[in-house]
Amino acid sequence: MRSLPIYSAGLRFLQRLGISLLQATLFGAILGVLVYYRVPRSRLAEEATPIALLARPSAWVESWESGTYDWRARSLGARSSRSDRVVVVALDDETLAEARQDQHPGISSNPWPREILGGLSNRLLDEGAELVMLDFPFTELSPRACLAQGTPGLEGLDDDRAFRKLLDRNPEKSVLAFAWSPDREIPAGSKLWPYRVRLGTFAGAAEARGRVQAVLADQRPAFLIPAGNAVEVWAGVASEQEGLRVVLAQGLREPPKVQERRATDDTFRVGPLELFVSLAEVQVEGLDAALLPEVRQLEHPVAPLLGTASLYGSITLPADPDGVVRAVPHLVSYRSREGARHVLPSMPLVAAMRLANTRQLRYADGRLYVGDRFSIPMDESGYSLVRWDAAEVGRGSRGSVSRALPAWNVLLNLFAVREGVPPRAVHDIEGRLIVFTDTTRQGMNFQHTPIGERTPSGAVFAQSLVNLLQSEGITRATPKLDLLLTLGLALIGAFVALTFNRGLRSFGDVMVYLFAMGAVGLLYAGVAWYVFVTRLLWVAMAAPLLAMALTFAFTIVQSSRTERQLRQFITGVLGRYVSPEVARFVTRDLRVLTRPERREVTVFFCDLDGFSRLSGQLPPERIIQLLNDYLTEMTDVVRSTHGQVDKYIGDAVMAFWGAPVRTDRHAHHACEAALKVNAVLKERQAYWEKTYGHSLRCRIGIDSGEVLVGGMGSDLEARYSVLGGSVKLSMFLESLNREYGSFVLVGDAVARLAQDAYVFREVDRLRMKGRTEPLRIHELVGRKGEINPQVQAQLALYEQALIAYHQRRFDEALALFSRGAEEFQDTVAGLYAERCRKFTQAAPPEDWDGVFALEGN
Repeated sequence: MRSLPIYSAGLRFLQRLGISLLQATLFGAILGVLVYYRVPRSRLAEEATPIALLARPSAWVESWESGTYDWRARSLGARSSRSDRVVVVALDDETLAEARQDQHPGISSNPWPREILGGLSNRLLDEGAELVMLDFPFTELSPRACLAQGTPGLEGLDDDRAFRKLLDRNPEKSVLAFAWSPDREIPAGSKLWPYRVRLGTFAGAAEARGRVQAVLADQRPAFLIPAGNAVEVWAGVASEQEGLRVVLAQGLREPPKVQERRATDDTFRVGPLELFVSLAEVQVEGLDAALLPEVRQLEHPVAPLLGTASLYGSITLPADPDGVVRAVPHLVSYRSREGARHVLPSMPLVAAMRLANTRQLRYADGRLYVGDRFSIPMDESGYSLVRWDAAEVGRGSRGSVSRALPAWNVLLNLFAVREGVPPRAVHDIEGRLIVFTDTTRQGMNFQHTPIGERTPSGAVFAQSLVNLLQSEGITRATPKLDLLLTLGLALIGAFVALTFNRGLRSFGDVMVYLFAMGAVGLLYAGVAWYVFVTRLLWVAMAAPLLAMALTFAFTIVQSSRTERQLRQFITGVLGRYVSPEVARFVTRDLRVLTRPERREVTVFFCDLDGFSRLSGQLPPERIIQLLNDYLTEMTDVVRSTHGQVDKYIGDAVMAFWGAPVRTDRHAHHACEAALKVNAVLKERQAYWEKTYGHSLRCRIGIDSGEVLVGGMGSDLEARYSVLGGSVKLSMFLESLNREYGSFVLVGDAVARLAQDAYVFREVDRLRMKGRTEPLRIHELVGRKGEINPQVQAQLALYEQALIAYHQRRFDEALALFSRGAEEFQDTVAGLYAERCRKFTQAAPPEDWDGVFALEGN
């Protein structure tokens, strides 16, 4: 016999619950660990996590999470107002087009003289700007070697020094940009300067300063190498021939001495880097600088531009692995040759520090405090997520802030003032902070951000500065909270799957499951969106939803697999055509199907009349088609009356009521099935005659009694069936219909049990082998209350005749039976009339009891 699933519905539920909780824990833990050990932003480029094996999957989850963040960031931006506190001044394509047609010297080609940029910066300050941030790289000496004539106060200065002098007129009102890279720095000279040339010997470092500055101005590394009590000045060169040219350019007459660089030379290197770091570094309380992105290369303004009158801020915007810039690194760490760590700020942060009039920063509870005036959420790696004030990049160069001015408009005011005429335009920048940036196509100074693929970098800094000034920003939930949410959603997925556990029985079930999962997922996404928009808190969305979906899907699959196994077991035992009601009942306790017991049931046997003759007249395929149509109709009748089809025996159908589902009305259901079979035959007769050319008629036998029920069969195949006298008797009654010309014959027990709802007439009393008591058989006439007057008259006449027959008044009975046979074509009455004729000719013995003995029984 086939293997038995867990017999109890309660135990099966506990099994599914345990598996679901296990799956929820598994998926929740795996995805929770991935969000817990999220890749630090300072190490995104390395794809590193505290657990190396989690690097790639953690990056995948983070990329999916970033997509949900972008959607929420745009949604928040759509509900925000653009700020006018920071204004973008753009060196844009329109400005360059106007400059090419202008007569003023030096501006017809890009890049402009730095003296012009310095003049524009001062012009903005003169118009009321509070601070100007110059988002331009000044890492090389100005290509404009000479200054345009006529600039007041700058006569005789080269472009870089003129620029520096202009900025010095407004101390601490300008911010110069520097860039950085996490890539390992190539020691100056180890690649570009593999040689060094000696440029003189001096008594000390002070005496050598002029020669060192000359070397640095030539954009070469300079080295002060001790030589006894003196020092030698060396310059890095690319080749021996270049060394000769450098000696000649410096006006030296001594023979050039060129040597290969040594690894120890960097110990004596002198450059602007050390000066820049001392000018730009800030002090941060409460933050471990080792957690910040470690800078290995610094691209800072050239030596002539370094001065105490300017501030310095980073303009590097590292993108996430998907190429999108979502956060600004406000702090980075630089380790000097001596091993000391220096913390360097971003351009927006140094501007906020200037407004707060402080160089001290404090980090506590996930926020960076700028003095007592500003603060912003920041992670331990120095990154702050940008809170965008727009859903998409605005027109021109403004990004997500309110305004952007073309640099051309400011330049016209600058020229007007220099020419002694009033400014041409009023820009309303009183008290505003200015981000002066390059947005030309050739500048390529754009970033892919959540609000647009071409967001000007200057606009990103402007928005970041607005966040600082408003002390607002996006806070990311702690890894622990994201882990708990992931586990929680996984458990909810298991709970929802168990709640809707019906198995994948139909397309409708699939849609119900998808709707349930989608509804829960949308609910969580809505909560996460609401928390983001109203609380500025970024909680994980991708990992929890994925954990929920995986748990839900696997729980449904597991439940469907269990359901399918259960269904296969039930249909294997009860047959393919078991009714849903019976299936639901037995699933509560499968022992009903396997535990044998004695139970009172009603057995139903139905057989086609004349099928052997019919099968010889139709081709095989038509016979099978007709038989399938007929048996389908019979099966539907049995199922509709809560019965159980036991087996098909050729054209015969055997069914029973009262098992496996207990009922006291098993006899009623069987009688109802017989009447429905008669109705179906009448209804379908025209179809069968038209389709197959034959009409169908069947005979039914029904009996009630105690039988043995349970799984019966072999180890290879077993079915739930019944065994007992009522089975044999129902088959016998079906065959007796031929003798009496009846449609349905039932045993005495059936007539007794169902007499309250159905009308029966006694057909005969039979003596059978193996039975001490005579067998009383009845014909099922119909439902009470539905018998028409003609049938009622027939039954009354038949009852009167039968009484006379059993009282040995055979002449009277013969007359009555003959009348019934003639008036109502009653075949049973005709049979009794024949018996009465015989008894009138030869009376039965004195001990005759009215019981008829069948021949051969």
